[in-house]
Amino acid sequence: MRIFLLSFIIGFVFAAQAQIVNDKIKRQYPTQFYFETSRSSVFRTLQENTDFLTIPLGERANEIPLNLWSQQMGVCLGFSKHALIDAGLAWMQNGEAYSWESLDTDSSFSYQTRYRYLALPVQFKLAFGEKIAFSAGAGLIPALYQSYRQDQQWTNALGAKYDDQVKVNNGMNSFTLSWISSVHIEIPMNPTLRLRLGVQYRQQLNNSYDPYQDYIHQSVAWGLNLGLAKKI
Repeated sequence: MRIFLLSFIIGFVFAAQAQIVNDKIKRQYPTQFYFETSRSSVFRTLQENTDFLTIPLGERANEIPLNLWSQQMGVCLGFSKHALIDAGLAWMQNGEAYSWESLDTDSSFSYQTRYRYLALPVQFKLAFGEKIAFSAGAGLIPALYQSYRQDQQWTNALGAKYDDQVKVNNGMNSFTLSWISSVHIEIPMNPTLRLRLGVQYRQQLNNSYDPYQDYIHQSVAWGLNLGLAKKI
């Protein structure tokens, strides 16, 4: 509820400020409020923390990507014929997965790890087209760490299945910074509403973990976006 209220307030402030600027400058690209969801393949780079204990990666070297959902609301504010700022509030997920199966018995073990963030992505974009609009840009995503969850599943040698969920990880960095690039196409549905389709790539610039953890972890993701944009 607090996140929803904060999202509403920030969205309202963005919209109000955008309308003020919209009245002062006459430009081709309209101010838009949008909401979109993205389905991303997320992974990470993982290195030994040589400034701490230099622990080998072990089985973590065999982790695999994980598909996760994220959501974003924001405002696109044009300030010239083709240039605009895309800024918003996002509920963002990073993570990785692991899976192992014994070749000799029914034993297996797997997990899916999720790191959740409240983020404020900002991009500078160039846009072209009037009826069908194309835009491409890049920017930064400052994010505040919110929660951790690891879902675990395992089977013993006799085939009995178990599962568990871990929600505590005290070794997380409270702030991360990523760079992002994206391409969008907007298709009109009526005079004020547009269907918004896009592709994005993001890469984390600092460590997900605090300096005293065993590894240096930086998330990477690419995904497909689907949303709606409304002219203000």
